[in-house]
Amino acid sequence: MAKVKVLLEVEAPRVEGFGAFRAALGSETEAYGQADRVLDAVAGLGVEPDENLVPVPMFAAHRAADGTYEPMPELREFASSETNEDMAPTTVVMPVEVDHTRLEDLRGRDGVTVWLNSRQYLYGHWEILGELDPAEAADFAPFDLARSRVATDCRPFRPGVALDVIRTLLGVSKVWQDGFRGQNVAVGIIDEGVNGGVYPVSGGFARPAAELQPGAAPVTSHGSMCAADVLLAAPAARLYDYPFLGVPNSGGALAMFQAVLDQRRVDGTPHLTTNSYGFYGAPSREEAPRHEVWDIDHPLHRKVREVVASGAAVFFAAGNCGTPCPTPNCDLSSIGPGKSVHGSNSLVEVITVAAVNSRNERIGYSSQGPGMFEANKPDFAAYSHFFGNFGPDRPGGAEEAPFDSGTSAATPVAAGVAALLLSAFPELTPAELRAALLAGLVNTTGRPWDRDYGHGILNAAASYSYMLREKA
Repeated sequence: MAKVKVLLEVEAPRVEGFGAFRAALGSETEAYGQADRVLDAVAGLGVEPDENLVPVPMFAAHRAADGTYEPMPELREFASSETNEDMAPTTVVMPVEVDHTRLEDLRGRDGVTVWLNSRQYLYGHWEILGELDPAEAADFAPFDLARSRVATDCRPFRPGVALDVIRTLLGVSKVWQDGFRGQNVAVGIIDEGVNGGVYPVSGGFARPAAELQPGAAPVTSHGSMCAADVLLAAPAARLYDYPFLGVPNSGGALAMFQAVLDQRRVDGTPHLTTNSYGFYGAPSREEAPRHEVWDIDHPLHRKVREVVASGAAVFFAAGNCGTPCPTPNCDLSSIGPGKSVHGSNSLVEVITVAAVNSRNERIGYSSQGPGMFEANKPDFAAYSHFFGNFGPDRPGGAEEAPFDSGTSAATPVAAGVAALLLSAFPELTPAELRAALLAGLVNTTGRPWDRDYGHGILNAAASYSYMLREKA
């Protein structure tokens, strides 16, 4: 009989949530012992633990006026570098398998909620580039390139540019000259893994049985690209590697965000996370009303909100399903304005990033708002299509991809600028950090918010100057 993978949420035993999570990570026997206690609630339905079992605790929240759940205020204490006390969860979520014929029986059990455990995809770069010769690239004078007019870069895309072009456009030298380069800031990269031989990986998600360990990915990985792109603006930042795409589904991402929250409880790090993945399409609301695209109370969204509530900003890629040139992976139902920014990247709590090239032209695959949950998404655009990890003489070479691309690249660029600001102003909360980034944007459209660019284009120098004025 066909088995389906789902996330099962049941009332949690009164245990220490973080301690139980760490114990499950460290011992497969402990993980399955916890699973047995959860499965007592669904005995007789043939539910089996998923092979990638990680029970994840969920903490008490209250429903806000807009109908969403707000995390408990105690999580704010996790911004401290001191270890906080453990907390008792209200529910626990774990990945399971069940025969599809028993799903309705499972949903009918009291105290049990069944969520989809959906496949997640990288907002990758290889498939969107088409035929491009990196030899066409040249050293451009960046401010001769950057235009104020609104235009779109579509296939065949303009050649990539050097890192220094993007640094000049961002204005990072102003911040560097004052002694800030991202030092003392840890950035969590939730992706498919980072190469620790090339990039400064100093922590992350480690589990004895996990396929990927922090720093063990090849330098050609999507996560290594994200690492290079964080360091573009914040070369002194530390990186934490959360390689959830060893388990590329909602349950895997949920476990990574719980690992982030667990680390923050211990020492207040990582200070922010960057996420360049999501969905290229989704079943209809009628077919799957509890898919992440439709249900804002999915456990993954709730866990993301817990991380933000703990004081860590969360950056998400808008996606690569914009018009007029979406990536070929995109489903027709998820292409274009109002349909392509969905899932966690449309939560009001996160910072959602679109993509422009070095001429300030929107890249034609960059997903377009309004967002499915929060209308004014994306928040802003950042730069993509440059030689970061990929390209001639770069660590990842030029065979798989001629340059870093996608909203996948733009998002860690934005996270790197955020790390740069945090090294100068470490007390900034996620809301204050977002306000500083928005205050420095270059607005090429003249509109308060635009479906393609959000509120404007990222500029580190202007955001830093804004913060200096605020602190004066």
